[in-house]
Formats: sequence, structure tokens, C-alpha cells
Amino acid sequence: MLRLRAKYHQGSFSHRTRAINLSRMQREEFDLAVIGGGVTGAAIVRDAALRGMKVALIEKGDFASGTSSKSSKMIHGGLRYLRQLDIGLVKESLSEREKLLHLAPHLVHAAPYLIPMYSGWKGRLEHMIGLFGYDFLAGGSSLPRHIDLSREKTLEEEPLLREENLSGGFIYYDCLVNDARLTLALIKSAHEHGALVANYTQAVGLNTDNESYKEVRFREVLTGQEGMIRARVILAAVGPWTSELFELHRLSGPPIRPTKGVHLVFHGDRLNVNKIVVLPTEDKRMIFVVPLGQFSYVGTTDTDYSGPLDNVLVESDDVSYLLSALNKCFPSLNLGPVDIVSTWAGLRPLIMEEGDPSKVSRDYYIALYDEGIAVIAGGKLTTHRTMAESIIDQVLVHYDHLSPDDFRPCSTGEVPLTGGEMHDFPSYLRAQSLGLEGRWGLSAVNVEHLIHSYGRNHMQILALGLQNPKLLKPLGPSCRVIRAQVIYGVEDEMALTLEDFMSRRTDLLHFNGEEKLEKVAAKLMAKPLGWSRARRRAEIKRYRQRVKEMFHFKEGLF
Repeated sequence: MLRLRAKYHQGSFSHRTRAINLSRMQREEFDLAVIGGGVTGAAIVRDAALRGMKVALIEKGDFASGTSSKSSKMIHGGLRYLRQLDIGLVKESLSEREKLLHLAPHLVHAAPYLIPMYSGWKGRLEHMIGLFGYDFLAGGSSLPRHIDLSREKTLEEEPLLREENLSGGFIYYDCLVNDARLTLALIKSAHEHGALVANYTQAVGLNTDNESYKEVRFREVLTGQEGMIRARVILAAVGPWTSELFELHRLSGPPIRPTKGVHLVFHGDRLNVNKIVVLPTEDKRMIFVVPLGQFSYVGTTDTDYSGPLDNVLVESDDVSYLLSALNKCFPSLNLGPVDIVSTWAGLRPLIMEEGDPSKVSRDYYIALYDEGIAVIAGGKLTTHRTMAESIIDQVLVHYDHLSPDDFRPCSTGEVPLTGGEMHDFPSYLRAQSLGLEGRWGLSAVNVEHLIHSYGRNHMQILALGLQNPKLLKPLGPSCRVIRAQVIYGVEDEMALTLEDFMSRRTDLLHFNGEEKLEKVAAKLMAKPLGWSRARRRAEIKRYRQRVKEMFHFKEGLF
């Protein structure tokens, strides 16, 4: 049943690929140069590559290192946007939710959400009408329709819920996603279709004087070396940094209103829920409690932010707000700061509007400047594909030296992401699990994690074991991540730092039940990346500093 390649092909998307790409970026000319390697930039470069455009992308940090790895990890229609009567956004999001279930079935999967009802008949009626509308707008969705629960059934589903004033509940369905791996899958898919991409490469200047080709001056972050990309159009998808771009290059556009979203992670034995629970809050927001393996995470906040864009920290007020909502809904748990095992905080690049941050539109903004610069800002994770399609369509119409007739139509709604090339993911998962569990000492947890993370590409990781069986061992005694994933992260996913692997190639930074795994991972990364012992120690030190920063909020509590 199993067929593994006898020889693993190294370097197909590695630091060596990156070096070649940076060299080619300086020698060749491009139709499009994309600045920003978050989910929007990744979707744009994939869309352009699939159309046959010659395209390059640079990102000043790692792919998805900004907002795109710090979301609530949901692909959803946005039930609360119905309350704001943003029906167009909800319908578009629900349509994209269905597409992503087929384009990346290993990364995007349906999950039940439970809304406990503590309001009277009026609140219950409002939710019922909203959920009927949600189901209606979803059309022929493959997800189940909502279910109305009695008080008894609600407590049966979630026994830890506060019983006082509980009148019942609802279950509806949306999707969860590993946001960082989704972004990486978009980037790798673009690479497979001919795009040149490079992380840790910062745009430091733009020159639009030349009528035919615009120039992006960049600095390679790890070495300080500089270079130039020449392209017919420069497209910026830089999220919260959009206002800086406008100011630096004197472009007109709406100011960006960054709002901070904070999440807290708990061990499952302290916060144990069976479904994703939607917490009621005094300010009428939606906070989610999400079970994920041995852990549960809670979020998100939505507050205006004016601090450093490159170092967003969790503050004591953020923690107090989320703990208050948790303990009100689950009073028997008495959760406190000591129970938090990790945190993350990210910024939403909202278009400036007055009023409550939670009510600011999640729609997006596109600007096309005659100088040959295009900018996209705003939007949400779920609609990344349509955002990319829209701006590429507009670029091809707006700029005379590019024409839709020269390229293929958009096909991102039909072509699966790398690893997602299967028609029936549940059947694929069952078959592969039956064939792999117990082989080479792999546990059911190891196998399921591999398939959910890499889809069909998990076989490339297992192929590493034919060369070195030790690589099929877990990073730690009960870790779901195996050692071969470290090598694959370096050789086929362009991981350049320890944090790249621990935070974005895997999610061990936030969901890790064992200590010192970073030392094992750093040792494995050292050989293929040519790290000295001093560099390896420096990587471990930087990573541990990053872990320490997750608990910055404690300074305001004691």
C-alpha cells in the first residue's frame, strides 16, 4: 500500500531556493512584484502565478509571521456580521468557506460551535432568525444546518457551563484552520507554478520614475545585502503596515485602524470543552473557547492599538477581560493567570471608521496609483482568495502595459493547494491512518498530525525515514511532531530560524506539553543550515526570549 520515494529530493523549497530566487530577482524583469508574505500577499502571488504572470514576492520577516499566524484560526462566514447587516460580506465568506474545504481539505475542517443562551425569549428569537439566515446564505453548503438545543441538552453537551439563567442553546457549524500553514501552502503553491519568493527580505525603497518598469529596492535581512527588483507593477499587501507605506511614499489612502486581538491557551485538564463554545460577554462581542488536542484556546479581544507594529504584546487588561468572560461562563473552573500556558497577539488591519472596533467593517480596500503601485488593505482570513482575484483583475484592466488577454483567467477557485489534491479527505485520512499507525513506531497522534499538516505531502516526510530511521522518532516522548518534520521544514518549507519551525511550520510555540523541544529542533536544523554551535545557542536564546514575551502581561498583574 505504501510507496515512498527511495531518495528524498532535498532543496526544492529551501534556503538554497531562496538564494537562487534572490539572485534571479535582481537579474530578471517581472510583471508583478508583491511586497508582503502574509495570507493576502501569498494568495496574490499564487493567483498571479496560476494566470501565467511572471511574479516575485518578498517578505521582511518569515511568511505569515505577522497577522496571518495570529488569528483565531477560523474560516467562517461571520455570524456576527449579520447583526451589522453586512449580508454581502457574510455571503462571500460562506462561499469561500465551501471552496476552501475542497481546496485545502487537510487544513480546513468543519467544527461544531455551541452558543449557550442566557437571555430571554427575545434574545433566543434573534439568534434563531440569525442562524436561519446564516444557513440560507450558505446555500448548498456541505456543512450541517444549525440545531436548537434545550437547556438539558445544552448542559449535556457542555457540563461545565454556568447553569444559572441558562435557557438552552444552539449548535451551528463553521471551520477551523491552521492559519500559518494555510499561508505557507499558498506560498508553496505559487512557487510550484513558477513564482519567485523570499522571506526575510525587506522592501526599503520604491522607484516609480521609469515608465516601463518600477523598482523595489530590498535588503536581505539576515546579511544586510541589498538588491533591486524590476516589475511593471508593484503591489503592496502589508496589512497593519499600510499606513507607513502611504506616508513613506506619499500615497493618498484611508488611514489604517489597527486593532489588537489576543488569545490565551490553557491545558485541556483546566479548560475542557467538547465543542467550540461562543461566550456571551457584557459588551455583546463573540469570544470563542476552542478545543485543540490537549489544549484549549480562548479569544479574541478587539481593541484599538497604537504601539509598535513589530512587537505586539499581551497586556494585563487583555488577560483580565478574557478571564472575566471565561469565569462568568464556567464559574466552577476559577481560572487565573497561573493557568495560562501560552498567548498570542496580532493586529487586524481595519480601514479607519469611527465607533466600536468590533463593529468596523471587515471589508477590504484597493487603490491603484498611476505611478504603477497597487495597494490592498483590510479584509479577513476567510476571503483572502477573492481579495487576490479582485486586485489582480483590477491591475490587469487599469495598467496599459498589462492586459487580461495576455494571461489565463483566474483559476484559484479550482486548483487545490499543495497537499490538498484529494476528493474525499475523510476517506484518505482513514486509509492512510490504517496503513501507517504502528509502522516505524508512529502513533495515531503522529500520523493524524502529519496528514492534517501536510496532506498528501506527508509521504515526503516519511520518505526521510528510509535514509535515517531516527528521524521518524518524536521530538519528545509524547510529542505529536516527529524529527523528520524539522528537516522537511528546512529543506522544503524555507524555514531559516528556530522560531520559523516552532511557531509557523509547526505550532509547538503555543501548543506544547513538553519542555526543551527547542534544543532538539535546533540541533536538527543546524546541519542543513550550516549553523555553528554559537549560532545554535543564539537561536535557542532568541526563541526562549520569544517564549518569555508571551507572558509579558504578568508584569501588570503583580
